[in-house]
Amino acid sequence: MKLVRILFILILSFGIFSVSPAFAADKSIDQYFMEDVYEDHEAYNQLERFLYTDIIEGYEETEVYEEDGEIYEYTSILVKPGNTITRAQFTKILVNAMNLKPGDITKSFPDVKSSDWYYDYVQTATSNGIIIGKPDGKFKPNEKITRAQMASMIYRAFEPTVDFSAPMKTFKDVTTKNSAHEAIAKAAGVGIIKGYGTEFKPNDFAKRSQAVLMIDRALHLELGTAEDESVVTHVVNRNITEEFLLTDQQDINGLKTLYRETTMGYYLALSLDTLTLQEDSEEFEGTITAKQVGEHTSTVTTLNKRFAEVKIDNLKVQVVMTAPDMNFDMTVDMSGTAYLKKTADGTWKIYNIVYDEDYEDVLSAAVLENE
Repeated sequence: MKLVRILFILILSFGIFSVSPAFAADKSIDQYFMEDVYEDHEAYNQLERFLYTDIIEGYEETEVYEEDGEIYEYTSILVKPGNTITRAQFTKILVNAMNLKPGDITKSFPDVKSSDWYYDYVQTATSNGIIIGKPDGKFKPNEKITRAQMASMIYRAFEPTVDFSAPMKTFKDVTTKNSAHEAIAKAAGVGIIKGYGTEFKPNDFAKRSQAVLMIDRALHLELGTAEDESVVTHVVNRNITEEFLLTDQQDINGLKTLYRETTMGYYLALSLDTLTLQEDSEEFEGTITAKQVGEHTSTVTTLNKRFAEVKIDNLKVQVVMTAPDMNFDMTVDMSGTAYLKKTADGTWKIYNIVYDEDYEDVLSAAVLENE
C-alpha cells in the first residue's frame, strides 16, 4: 500500500496526470469519508473504524450543482451518530461486527418475514442466543432500541469470549428488578458501559454512536492468539514486499489480486481507485519509480480476536521521478501503523495505515520545488 499512497498523491494532489473520473473499485473511496462527524466527537475513532471495515455504511446524500455550464453531482456520506437506532439496525451492526454465522434455528418471530432486509441478521443473532424477543413472542424490529436492551444483547453476544468476572458496577436507576440488571452491571464492570455518573438511563433510546461505542469496547476485550499474531505480521509484510515487486513488474492484475487478498474496506477502495487512475490517465512522458531502501520491521502492538495493530518501522522508500519538466530523487520514511480486521471467512486484512510522519508534505515540497 506504500506505492499506492505515493502514486495517489502524485496523481491527485499535484496534477501530474490528467485523469478521468471513473473508478474501478467495488466500493468507491468516497463512500468512506464521514461528512457529519468531526475528530472531536467522542466516538469519532470507533465510527471511522466501523465505516472503514464495512461494519456500518453511511447514508448517501447527493447534491446536484452547476459550474461553468456543466452539471455535477456531489455525494456526501452521513453517519448520523446522534440518530436513534432500531432493534433491527442494531442487530445488523452487532452481527457484522462479530462476523457471526447462523446456527440452528430454534425460534422464529411472527413479525420477522423472510422478505425483510433484516431477516438473516435476526435469524443469525437468534441462533447465537443473542435475541430473546418480547414477552408477546414478537421481535418488533422497527422499534427504537433502549440502552437496556442494547446492553443485554451485547452481554449475551460477548459472554462466550469476554471475561466478565470483574466486580460489577451498579447504577442507582437500574434495580435488581430490571431484567437487564446483570447485563448492565457486568458490562459496566469491564468498561463496555460508561453510564452518566451514577445513572445509566436504561429506558432512554440508544443513539447510533452509543451502539458503536459499546460494541467496539466489547470487541477490544476479546483475546487474540499467538497464531493470529503470526498471521497479521505475515499479511502486512506480504502487502509491502509484493507491492514493490508487482509495481516494478508493472503487473496491474497482480496488484489487484494482492489488494483483494490483503486489504479490505477503506484501503481496498483506495488501492483499486488509484490503480484505475493510473490506467485511465493520459500518456505521461516520464517515469516514476519507488523502491524500498534497506529492510523494515513489523511488530504487533495490539491484538484481539478481530482487530490488530502492527507497527511498521524503518520503511524507507526512494522515490525517483524523471520527466521533461520535472525531476527529483528523494527518500521518504513511510513507517507507520497498519490496522487490520479479521473478516467473516477468518482472513486478516488491512483496512488502514497511518504514517508516523507527514511524508505527503515532503513529496509536495519536492514537486513544487521542481515545477
